Amino acid sequence: MVRKYIVKIVAITILLFIPVSSFADDNFALHIGLSAIFGAAGESYLHYKTNLGTAERIVYGTIIGSVPGFTKELVDSTQGDNSFNGEQMAANVLGALVGSVIANAVNNKIQLNIEQNRQRVMVSLLYRF
Repeated sequence: MVRKYIVKIVAITILLFIPVSSFADDNFALHIGLSAIFGAAGESYLHYKTNLGTAERIVYGTIIGSVPGFTKELVDSTQGDNSFNGEQMAANVLGALVGSVIANAVNNKIQLNIEQNRQRVMVSLLYRF
């Protein structure tokens, strides 16, 4: 029940926040979008490869998803007239959090199994209603 509210709040925040921010800085929306992909990938990996709880997977997925953006900001800060941009880093963290939450909701509904033996690879997909 709580998870549904969290997903709805995150989705509404994205729908309201990205259009407004894209008028101010197109780069801002790009930071959110790319970090969301990395956050979703991090949570998905942790979902299937570890025994962590939901909150831990979301937190660690957010951290994993924020690392590429943090690295980019560090590299940018070493070049000429650029500096570390806290607003873009906040967009990275927000995007990674959103991606982790959405991936967690999807991964709780969908289970993907890949089994391999010497002669074949079997892929099965299970959707929980």
